[in-house]
Amino acid sequence: MLPFLAYLGLFAGAGTATAISPPNRLVAYTQQNEVHGVEISPLVDGFLGVPYSQPPLGDLRFELPQPLPVADTADRLPRLNATKFGPVCYQFNYRTVVGNLQLPTSGESEDCLTLNIFSPRRRNKNRLLPVYIWSFGGGFGEGGGSIPLYDPTAFVELNSNIIVVTWNYRLNLFGFPNTPALRAQNLGIRDQRAALEWLRDNVAAFGGDPDHMVFGGQSAGADTGHAMLYSHQEDPIIKGLILQSGTVQVINAAVGAGVDAEFVRVARTVGCADPDDRDAELRCMRSIDATRLKHAVSNETFNLFGSPPGGSPMVDNATIFTLDEYSRRGKAGDFAHIPILIGNTDNEGDSVLNWSETGGVHKNVSDIITTTLFNCNIALESGFRALHGIPVWRYRYMGVFPSVTPYSWLRSYHTADIPFVLGTYGIREAPLPYEVQAARLIQRVFSAFIRSPRAGLRKEFGWPVFDPQRRTLVELFRDNQPRAAFVHPHQYDEICTNPPQIPWEDIFLPPPL
Repeated sequence: MLPFLAYLGLFAGAGTATAISPPNRLVAYTQQNEVHGVEISPLVDGFLGVPYSQPPLGDLRFELPQPLPVADTADRLPRLNATKFGPVCYQFNYRTVVGNLQLPTSGESEDCLTLNIFSPRRRNKNRLLPVYIWSFGGGFGEGGGSIPLYDPTAFVELNSNIIVVTWNYRLNLFGFPNTPALRAQNLGIRDQRAALEWLRDNVAAFGGDPDHMVFGGQSAGADTGHAMLYSHQEDPIIKGLILQSGTVQVINAAVGAGVDAEFVRVARTVGCADPDDRDAELRCMRSIDATRLKHAVSNETFNLFGSPPGGSPMVDNATIFTLDEYSRRGKAGDFAHIPILIGNTDNEGDSVLNWSETGGVHKNVSDIITTTLFNCNIALESGFRALHGIPVWRYRYMGVFPSVTPYSWLRSYHTADIPFVLGTYGIREAPLPYEVQAARLIQRVFSAFIRSPRAGLRKEFGWPVFDPQRRTLVELFRDNQPRAAFVHPHQYDEICTNPPQIPWEDIFLPPPL
């Protein structure tokens, strides 16, 4: 089955899907609109580019996400054609090992706060389905719902009892301005909370169960989902959380003096700098054309992976806390007590460093990043859940599969698991049979958790919950074998009592040739 983004290409120039009245299953009635969707594939319907917040334009630039007004009457809802992806938020794309597969296909704009709903066509219309929300990574600097690698069509085709949602959120300076003139910070994180709240109020219109939503994400997307358990512990909205290569500790959150250095630099570049009147500076920045602001942030088209220009989250003690505070809260169990499935790839650092096609990366630095930044933080947070009796399952993704490994030096890199979870592993080259088996296995694992966060993995796979003192860490796909095996976490976590320091001065070294 073609991924949706390829499927759409077959109809380029053939007219729009909205020229024909859609079947009733392709019409949903939200609090704001009569939403008309599109047939994505023979087995999946989609509602694409659906707004979840007011456009952050004009005076709403750098402002909190504003709720959409509820329509006065349900009898005359304005029509919304949700037949194509909305533009992604302004961003700076990375030079990644998978090339164009991580580039958005829908253009970019400030008017970007939309989400995409993928619904199985053969679902039972008499009951609401579990909802899986998948949030992209990209260091809070790039990403979006129209990226080919993040297309969940194949996942929905194989899981006809789950609805999947993807979304956009504000990035770089637009999402993380960090100026003290604002009443609230970390707008890109708050956007995602706003999207969750919109889904709680409206997802039933698309067949989704608002009381059975599971948040999932990779890298920055996982960081955000995890952060929400600490910032919204009394009302997390979600019933389960899947974290791929991310925890709150991975966020490089700015703290103390200089958190607004990027905002100040850009303000100076566009002629808005006013250190004596930061409110006036903010008003000026809101008046500047968005593309001019973007170019003032960076003139580079591509950047190193994981090093986005233009701003990143800051410690505001509302959405993001200090590492010491997370440690205190984790030990005390001061977070939302919902089940978690959490894991990392075996060689995260291989794709977050400067690399060359022939020489690869400095593997010693890559291994330190994998251990200290990813594995040890995941071990820490898994331990907090186990300490307080909260169901947590932990895995380590070991696969080095040919269809997603374009260079011989690449190991199980950061993002290598995404195409196997979402089902896009065949868009670069045809997968081998054992790759298909591996994809089916990890998708079954994820779907079991999504359908029943507390018991699905126990009932369907017999997996015990994670215990730091027992063989409960799941290795997936060691030696490219499509199977799971339990190992003692000690072999990966012993070093975490005194982890190696990340050599930040070496992160941007030229790659081996």
